[in-house]
Amino acid sequence: MYLVVSGGAYGLEDAVRMAGPRLTLLLCLIVPLTLSLPTALMAAELTALMPVEGGFYFWVKEALGPFWGFTEAYLTILYTAVDMAIYPVLFAGYLAFLVPLGPIAQMAIGVALVWLSGLMNFLGVKPVGNASIILAGALLAPFVALVAVGFPKLIHFAMPAQPLLGADPWAALAAGLTVVIWNFGGWENLSVVSAEIENPRRNYIRAIAIALPLIVLGYLLPLAVSVSGTAGGADWRMGWFSHEGHRLGGPWLGAALAIGGSVMSFAVFEAAMLWVSRMPYVLAREGYLPRPFTEIWAAHATPGKSILLCCVVFTLLVPVGFVALVVLDVFFYMAALALEMAALIKLRTLRPARDGLFVIGGGRLGLYVMAALPLLTWTATFGLAVSAGGGKSDFILAIVLAIGVWPTYAIARRRYGGPAPALV
Repeated sequence: MYLVVSGGAYGLEDAVRMAGPRLTLLLCLIVPLTLSLPTALMAAELTALMPVEGGFYFWVKEALGPFWGFTEAYLTILYTAVDMAIYPVLFAGYLAFLVPLGPIAQMAIGVALVWLSGLMNFLGVKPVGNASIILAGALLAPFVALVAVGFPKLIHFAMPAQPLLGADPWAALAAGLTVVIWNFGGWENLSVVSAEIENPRRNYIRAIAIALPLIVLGYLLPLAVSVSGTAGGADWRMGWFSHEGHRLGGPWLGAALAIGGSVMSFAVFEAAMLWVSRMPYVLAREGYLPRPFTEIWAAHATPGKSILLCCVVFTLLVPVGFVALVVLDVFFYMAALALEMAALIKLRTLRPARDGLFVIGGGRLGLYVMAALPLLTWTATFGLAVSAGGGKSDFILAIVLAIGVWPTYAIARRRYGGPAPALV
């Protein structure tokens, strides 16, 4: 659960550079309340109600119909394609910080990461889970050391000198909020493999209760140590925590944080592969992809051909390099989340019997507030991005790609038959 959502504080650096350290700290306090908590509670309630392979696809399909279920899967594939192309390149890039590597060597290492992750996923959920525990410890240990070395800076915390909002506050807020949302989203993704989790009705909410505070602290504490008393964040960029580690703890801590960046890239990728690789399997079962992708490999109870397809696709994406498409990523993710929130509300009416299951409290008002908070956060992000001017082209491209869902749905349904009619 931790690695599906977060890879430690890596990834916040661009927010510090674009929004400034004060605003980034503030957003890391607000976004967990307006995005992470509502999304996590939604995922816990719907996983308890429908702990099925395919998770959020089936929530939306049952609540809103087959087309919207396909739209949910389509949007998910779009934003994961961006994410999954990034991590192998990041892995090689962080490794190159320690060992000189040419472009071809970095590409080869990125491809090797794809297939090593695929091999682990061929072996089933438990090996991926066990590896994730080890990798999470390895990537978090340097940040624990950074916080320990810089603990006096937390005790005597001094606000960064740079003001909360600079000369272009709307652009700063838009950019910072977009990056922070990217770092704090994804709580529903593990629902795709909920049928492979032991007692998902109980354990999904327990995993959230443990992971959510760890993730918030995992961002806030290293960030606070690093920006305490600084003049500004103009020099921050991807990998800057290594420089902060070198400054506060010497070369050993800087190197440890660089190694942690490589570990993070692999850890997040192999954890994400776990649920992403189930999407072709689910879509094939639903009649949108060829039937062979529904085959389960008996030895490890995994959809082997679906995993193999994902490995091939991600291998082809590795040469693209690191693509800064966070705006597109967040747009597609939040659009899919809007459908999930609509399903949450509709399924309260369609399936009112919830005895013994986790349910978001507060009655209808609590339900509507939890559904509205993430969407208001999203609206603010893209409204600001468009008004600031810098995000207009990305926003238009996102709209065009999203509209492509209808012809894609029609072609897939005609070619492979679509889902069977529901039995009355």
